[in-house]
Amino acid sequence: MMRFDWRPFLERWSVEWADAYDPERDGHRGGEECAAARWLGRQAANTAGIAAAESRLGVALPPSLRSFLAVTDGWHNAGTFVWRLAGCADLDWCGDPHGMREIWLDGTGDDAHEDLVRMAGTWSRSLQLATESDMVDVLLDPGDVDARGEWAVYTWAPWRASPPERHPSFRHFMEDMYRQFHAMASDRPGFSNDTTRALDERVERARLAALRGEYEAAREALCDAVAFGRPRASRLRAQIDALCGTATGAEAGGSLADPYIAHEAVPLSCRAEPPYGMHREESLTRPYPEADRPAVAETLRAIEEGTFQYWADGVFGEAVKTARALARRAEPEAAWRTLAASVHAWTPRSADHIAPVGLLADPYLGPVLTPERGRLLLSTPRGPGATGPAPHPVGAAPADGLGWLADESRHGFRIVLIADVEPSEVPQLLGAHDAIAVQPALTVGEAWQAEPGGEPWEARTVVRFGAAGEGWVFAHCGRGPDAAQERFESPAAQASRETRAVTVTYEPQGDTADTATFHLSYAEKGEPRFGVTCRGDSWKTTGVIPAALAPVALFTGRTVTEGLRGALDSIASYFGVTVSQEAVCHGRLDGVETRSWLREPAPGEGWAYWTRT
Repeated sequence: MMRFDWRPFLERWSVEWADAYDPERDGHRGGEECAAARWLGRQAANTAGIAAAESRLGVALPPSLRSFLAVTDGWHNAGTFVWRLAGCADLDWCGDPHGMREIWLDGTGDDAHEDLVRMAGTWSRSLQLATESDMVDVLLDPGDVDARGEWAVYTWAPWRASPPERHPSFRHFMEDMYRQFHAMASDRPGFSNDTTRALDERVERARLAALRGEYEAAREALCDAVAFGRPRASRLRAQIDALCGTATGAEAGGSLADPYIAHEAVPLSCRAEPPYGMHREESLTRPYPEADRPAVAETLRAIEEGTFQYWADGVFGEAVKTARALARRAEPEAAWRTLAASVHAWTPRSADHIAPVGLLADPYLGPVLTPERGRLLLSTPRGPGATGPAPHPVGAAPADGLGWLADESRHGFRIVLIADVEPSEVPQLLGAHDAIAVQPALTVGEAWQAEPGGEPWEARTVVRFGAAGEGWVFAHCGRGPDAAQERFESPAAQASRETRAVTVTYEPQGDTADTATFHLSYAEKGEPRFGVTCRGDSWKTTGVIPAALAPVALFTGRTVTEGLRGALDSIASYFGVTVSQEAVCHGRLDGVETRSWLREPAPGEGWAYWTRT
């Protein structure tokens, strides 16, 4: 078994601690003596002393603790919150003096999970290593032993409001405390030593590796530097993690005079959720200098309103504009390919900027940068002097059609397809007479939860819209009236004023597939041409229906739900339309409140509605 060489490790720690010694921070509990001696330990314990401790405790101590005691019989300032670790004479069983087992198991009865029961017993079965601390328990647990005979160490403090933190062995615990010392001292003026200089050299190599596209190796090198609190390391790793989808934001704080902070980190940090009970704006602006907070709040509001736009310089900046327009048109694959083709030309805003992470905060482009695409972006050499191929797009361009709507039909859907117009014309063609303002960058959930206005008899809805292939646009929503209602009125006629339009709806009825409603209608120049409405096995048709779209062709021998995918594929093929599943289900699209999908009641026609109070 390889033994850890404690002496050089502990001497290095002691010297670095003494060089960083601050009487105001560290002068208590023997700090002055340790600084003068440049040694945080004590005299070594001899073999007899270690054996006596083991005899008194009734156990053989784990290897890394025994070898530690043979170098120093105890330790001062293990990290920041443990001021003294026990030596041979001080080692003793914790005994759970504060009843932690009962506290952890309170209210669980006989149904407590096995892991919780094991954790609750840690105090009663463990050795207490901390003799002086800031309310921190350091528990050496004989109930958690590895194949080498090492006992796990658990640290716990009531002010952390979290479960005990596990360290695989005493050696691991001490290494973690050394990192904690470095992290807490990193902001002290003049804190520099061989360790910090070596770490900073690794950080710089990692930065260059990340720009070469070697992001995985770069991240691995940065992790240790982050644990040591090296200032640049966290910023660099946060960018990698954000694009890999393993983190939601950047570290908050810093001056907006730094272009990276202003245009990358602030938008990214504004996506974070505030702590429970805190006002969102207050929480997200507080880390920044007071003079910068209004600008941060403005960025936050733009993100929440869906109007924030990420920008960049040069060739990549032009690609960003093009990609945003494509994503807004519901063409995410084309948007990604545009970004991918130009990412090699991206340039950093400041020295520690290694990737365009602010893209993730853009309401239209953020959803386009999936973790898989983010990793491809990171794998591309970029920045001044970068050479190498553009990232290979993620798979072939999907052939979406309409059939995928069957997979998203648990709550039903309504979709209007309009020929020979641009997406920007949809609000005029479908929008409510008194509310045609575009609602930018809605998710499918936000559109679903919207509460349209109108008269009590109306059934307005919020549709999101975009391109539907060559020469077509779509407007989609997941809520609205059942087409089997007597007063249902397809919006195809209004939408087709100078062109052609198609409406397709599907409304499930609970869990019974044979009572679902399917509707297809087609109009030209403002006039309905044909329509099909099916509920269960009852069909209603109007006009002359093309043979390919007749009920017998769409649903032969199948219920509406069973034949839905095939029917949608037939409609897509007949009209030559395709709607991006990625854009509709995962992207953000512009939306508009439609006119009512129910006609006004005719004279003498009864209707009723109910409200919830």
